[in-house]
Order: sequence, then C-alpha cells, then structure tokens
Amino acid sequence: MDFPFAHRQRVRFGETDLQGVVYYANYLVFAEVGRVAYLRDLGIVYTRDLLDRGLDFTIGEARVRYHAPLRFDDEYDIKVRVGEMRHSSWTFEYAIDRADGAHCVDASTIQVMLDRKTGRPTRIPDALRQLLERAKPA
Repeated sequence: MDFPFAHRQRVRFGETDLQGVVYYANYLVFAEVGRVAYLRDLGIVYTRDLLDRGLDFTIGEARVRYHAPLRFDDEYDIKVRVGEMRHSSWTFEYAIDRADGAHCVDASTIQVMLDRKTGRPTRIPDALRQLLERAKPA
C-alpha cells in the first residue's frame, strides 16, 4: 500500500544522542510532525474543526519499529497514510525514510476522538470520517 503524503525534514543536532544517531523517542515526535502536516494538507484546521466543536483527540497507542538510523543533518521523509477506522478512533501509519531511500522506521498511532467537556471517547464526526475514508489508499 502506498503512502499518499510525505513531509521532508532534516535531522537537527539536538535530536541526536551521544552515539550520533536520532534518539529513539524522537521518532514519535517525527510522527507528530507528519501527522499535523498531513491533517493540514487534508484541509483540517485543528482549532476550527476540532476544538471549536468541543472535540479533541489523544493518542491511545503508539508503535515504532526501527530498521536503520538517522544521523545529524540527514534529510528524511515522514510518509503518512490513514489505516483502520473505528467508531471513535482511527490509525495513522508512518514510514520514515532517509532521502537516499533507506527505510528507517515503521510506526503507527491510534487517535482517539474525545469530547472535551467529558474527556471521554466520542464518535468521529461524519465530516472528518468521510475525509479520512477518502484519504485512505486503495
């Protein structure tokens, strides 16, 4: 399955550890950068489409599988696609690849839609669900 979206970044010095490679937890930050850029690309404005409607989402699960390291100043792409859709949650899947084509990381996050007043899971709004369904790769 293809990834319909990619966001190019460059590793900053502060993202690396004493071994000179990207610190393992920073890949979840990279996933967040890709997720936010992808939502923006889909036309979703966080404040307008979620917060102003009394909604938000949280991460219910995150998984990362490491294949190859990224190092300071490497260019890389955060590729994002929509995965499984459920009643009140959906999955984003990520591939983080160096610009030279080396596949570095597979990751996924499960977003859980929340009612801001109660803090409890709630149904994904129809408009958002339809947009995410249309964005899913065939």
